[in-house]
Amino acid sequence: MKIGNIVSSIDIKISNEFNLVKNMDEIIQGLPTLIVGFDYVNKNYPDFNILDREIETNIYWTFKRTEKRDKFEEDLYWFKQKVYDDLFNQIVYIFVDPIYYRGAVMIKLLRKIINIKNKYSLMYNNMIYIYGDNLIFGFDLKLLKFLKLDVDKIKNKIKLVSTVFLDDERILIEYKNNIEELNDRVRFIPYLFSINNEQKDTSSFIHIPRES
Repeated sequence: MKIGNIVSSIDIKISNEFNLVKNMDEIIQGLPTLIVGFDYVNKNYPDFNILDREIETNIYWTFKRTEKRDKFEEDLYWFKQKVYDDLFNQIVYIFVDPIYYRGAVMIKLLRKIINIKNKYSLMYNNMIYIYGDNLIFGFDLKLLKFLKLDVDKIKNKIKLVSTVFLDDERILIEYKNNIEELNDRVRFIPYLFSINNEQKDTSSFIHIPRES
């Protein structure tokens, strides 16, 4: 499942969640769209305002790298971040701290995790992230080890109850671009994985009007 369209006649380094196409006929309707290239915009939208980056609702444009490199880089970065930010706004992140959350609260959190039907988990840099039901739970393995908890047992238990557990190099290589684009917000990768595998419709919550 894609989360945004980028229309460009030249190759652009972008993660697979974006639909990179050469013309507007190939875009996925309902998703935010960035058109790259003054010539393309001028030809297809002859009445557009060059001072306004929003051509029409949810459709934006920028110059090619060869036309105005700085503006291209700025607008491409803005577009990617806004798409991701709007996509993640509906997700709640909970850091499961066994020092802060004790007793009944901790039991309630663990029960919630267990009761989530489809759980997508990722282990990365001594952290385990579990996504499901618009929630992401984070576990710090170093903290758990410091508290004398059996980290291997916890890790194996999470693997057992997870629909997908991402922890090998192949997955991290596959999502390398995502890690860079997300400004190291790695905890959202299980959510992106779920979008790709559950074929969710993302168009309803990533309409992104641009601020002036």
